[in-house]
Amino acid sequence: MTFLRNALSTAVVLAAATTVVAPAPATAGGITLPVQCEVGTETVLPWDDVAYDLRGTCGVVRLSGDRTTVTMPSATRLVIEGAGNTVTAKPVYDVEVVGADNSLTTPSLTSLVLTGTGSTVAVSGLVERAELLGAGSSLSADTINVLRLRGTDTVTARKAYRTRIIGSDNSLVLARADRLVLTGDRNSVTVARGRTTLRDRGDANVLDLRPRRR
Repeated sequence: MTFLRNALSTAVVLAAATTVVAPAPATAGGITLPVQCEVGTETVLPWDDVAYDLRGTCGVVRLSGDRTTVTMPSATRLVIEGAGNTVTAKPVYDVEVVGADNSLTTPSLTSLVLTGTGSTVAVSGLVERAELLGAGSSLSADTINVLRLRGTDTVTARKAYRTRIIGSDNSLVLARADRLVLTGDRNSVTVARGRTTLRDRGDANVLDLRPRRR
């Protein structure tokens, strides 16, 4: 077991390929805690009401604390299990948001699975694959290659290539969409311009698909 100490003499324990931040001191509220990621390890962030500053090369990052603020570099995988957290990350390969009322901001990600309620994910660039199964959550992105809506959520993007809406009462706003399939009911879909291949097998869906601008 290897112990690494930060500026506040707080131990970070590395064991069994997992880096776990040790129990917080009584004065932990309001501090910014630097955490060193290690290649090939899982970094677990368990404390509530603190700010984490992750450094190094991150593999798997698991956030189980509540009401934290996390700043982190690129990572192989990010799992947000706690609630009320705010995460700012560089590009992440794989993201899973399980807890409620979380906020994630990142330039790009390869895979997103969002099951929590009331969470927001903002991606300034590309999302390769996104699946939303929650309620009252939202995703905003520049481009989404493959999008699946299985819950009751909101998505806003400049372009989505392949979209399937299986859930009901979702809201989708796109500048362009290549292919759109609806099997759920009472969904609202707006595509501002461009040609969209549409298949609507649901009931009471509201579609606003505007023609290509000349």
